[in-house]
Amino acid sequence: MRGSRQVAPHGFTVLEAVFASAILAMGLSGVFQLSVVSMAANQHQRNLAFASGLAQDLAECWQVRTNICLSMFQGSQQADALSNEAGVQFERSWLIKSISTQSQNPQLLQTLQITVKWPHQDKPDSSAELHWHIRRASTPTWVGL
Repeated sequence: MRGSRQVAPHGFTVLEAVFASAILAMGLSGVFQLSVVSMAANQHQRNLAFASGLAQDLAECWQVRTNICLSMFQGSQQADALSNEAGVQFERSWLIKSISTQSQNPQLLQTLQITVKWPHQDKPDSSAELHWHIRRASTPTWVGL
């Protein structure tokens, strides 16, 4: 009589394959959710950088006082609509206020408040905002410049 040998099973059983597939599906789902959140954060950061650039351009124009820049600031409160390459609509508004001093001219010290708004990605009825505040001191006329 020959010795009976038991042959070890080769490959995976169906149950092992189902468990492995379930674990793989959960992992892929987690990676997908993480990538969606990462892409949304990346887009928000791009919008924030674009809004910051819009505010900085306006603030620099306010400091320079060229004819083009002065024409932008004829009124004390303005607004304009702009968009970026992705088609996101930005609304830039500003308000110029004089800071009272003991001098005779209230225009010597001013503050510029810039607000840039754009639609929030995750909440359709709300918007994200960026606020900038900058001050400008003018040289008094008695200095002679």
